[in-house]
Amino acid sequence: MFGLHPGRTSAASVTITNGSDWLDTAGSPIQANSGNILKVGSTYYWYGEHAVSGKFDSVNVYTSSDLKNWTFSNAILTKDSATELASSKIERPKVIYNASTKQYVLWAHYENGTDYNLGRVAVATSSTPNGKFTYEGSFRPLDYESRDMTVFVDTDGTGYLITASRKNGGANDTMAIFKMNASYTGVESFVGWQFENAYREAPAVVKKGNCYYLFTSQAAGWYPNQGAYATASSMTGTWSALTPYGNPSAFGSQIHDIATITGSSTTSYMYMGDRWNPLHLGEHKHIWLPLTLNDSNGTASLEWYNEWNIDAVTGTVTPPSLVNHAQGKTAAAISTASGSSASHVNDGNYQTSWTASSNTWPAWWQVDFGAPKTITEIDISWFMYKGSEGYYKYKIESSNDGVNYSTLDRTSNTTYGFTTDAVHFTARYVRINMVNAVLWNNPGNWYIPTLHEVKMLGPATSDATN
Repeated sequence: MFGLHPGRTSAASVTITNGSDWLDTAGSPIQANSGNILKVGSTYYWYGEHAVSGKFDSVNVYTSSDLKNWTFSNAILTKDSATELASSKIERPKVIYNASTKQYVLWAHYENGTDYNLGRVAVATSSTPNGKFTYEGSFRPLDYESRDMTVFVDTDGTGYLITASRKNGGANDTMAIFKMNASYTGVESFVGWQFENAYREAPAVVKKGNCYYLFTSQAAGWYPNQGAYATASSMTGTWSALTPYGNPSAFGSQIHDIATITGSSTTSYMYMGDRWNPLHLGEHKHIWLPLTLNDSNGTASLEWYNEWNIDAVTGTVTPPSLVNHAQGKTAAAISTASGSSASHVNDGNYQTSWTASSNTWPAWWQVDFGAPKTITEIDISWFMYKGSEGYYKYKIESSNDGVNYSTLDRTSNTTYGFTTDAVHFTARYVRINMVNAVLWNNPGNWYIPTLHEVKMLGPATSDATN
């Protein structure tokens, strides 16, 4: 997805911090949702959309040499760029470079300002990566509906549009792939349907070696859900079955792009996601995580890090040096459903889970480290059922004797799917006390207490116990 080969810069290893408010070099909030990163020379260009009160305001571009410090460069497309943009929705903008025409081409999902009935793409072009883009218009590709979408330029220069579409009567029921024309300003042919009746959206494509990866999310509105990917040896398929990645809520995010960071030492891949707050959409957060791709066997894996480091010059990624003290240790729970096990919560597998034997609340799950360990971070992957969108009210309780507990009260939580808590204590036992679950779309808690994975991170050497 990069226009030119990377050049040497003065960048060094920088820390990416997730879940916080990101500011540009002028101290203003970064307004670049659901976009992509393009590299031209030694400069990274980060494109993304800004909306005000649910309507399109601008596609913005920021520049950086180190992937950490971003300077606002320009609003390359605005609501004033064309009449049909004055009251519209422009979502998931992506900019690619056409080496033949020497044009930068922007694609985005286009809707009117009031609903999602149009199902179009919008296209704009520019001779520079951060100049004002000329709006070329909106259309349905070959008259097919198009909603959440992305674009991809293959190593042979062929451009593709990948989009959530409609095949069998339901919006977003099936993904569609189109081949672009030579100028990347339209589509030339329909390649085929993917994931029929699976209701997938938020596509992102990356290629490593001879393996193509197509990442998507479930179609679940603004709520987080289980991301999955498929692989193929060609953009035209055949694509594999979907395989889940990350935890069941994609760590409380929705994918919008995979950035390829080609350095002097190695090439790294970066997951770029949006963390939406369904209760307050303005509280958007950027989630960037290192993505591991194994093209020899076609697998991908994603882990959560509150903080991690990347060197934009060398391409080297450095995860934090914390130990998950909970993994594999003795676990217990208030009750256990048949076929379930308390040990599933700390087995390192996000797809397994512990479930209580009834929907009685509160409920608890506990781990015994065997000896006191210092814990500085607790990451919890909660159960979600698509359509119920439940968030948990909970407490974190710690003890050295299994009798007397100290409590961190998190019953004010309203975050869906995944929580991460900064803590600092030294203890042998840690208990997750699930007080209640709040089901936004289905009032009345019918959930059975369930946990997918709990990670309790800290230094290898413990502090003194007190």
